[in-house]
Amino acid sequence: MDIQPSVTDLLDNISRLETSEFDVFFQEVLSLRARRITQVLPPAESILLQSIYQQLPQNTKLRYDMLTSKRQAETIQKEEYTELLKLVEIVEKHNVQRLKSLVELASLRNITVQELMKQLGLMPLHNA
Repeated sequence: MDIQPSVTDLLDNISRLETSEFDVFFQEVLSLRARRITQVLPPAESILLQSIYQQLPQNTKLRYDMLTSKRQAETIQKEEYTELLKLVEIVEKHNVQRLKSLVELASLRNITVQELMKQLGLMPLHNA
């Protein structure tokens, strides 16, 4: 007999995750949602959604976060700072591609990027 946990049980378990584990879980849920949505969308929208939900490799994100924290704490070494600059470039390119895909998909759907992000359950880029 296969008993599925309730939403309340799932949320209770998720609330116990460490922040880094929660972030990974959250990204995986967004990816799962994107895969489900893309199964019923036109190919062009499907490709754009895959691009929007494409994640940085976990090791890249973790290293970027760690080096950023060291820079903020002013404990970063010269070699680490050089590495951080390279990671910043990778992260920025990733974000630019994601934003381009958001803009293109919003245009296809004839809505604003903000409305698209709301529909997709994405966090706003910033509160401007």
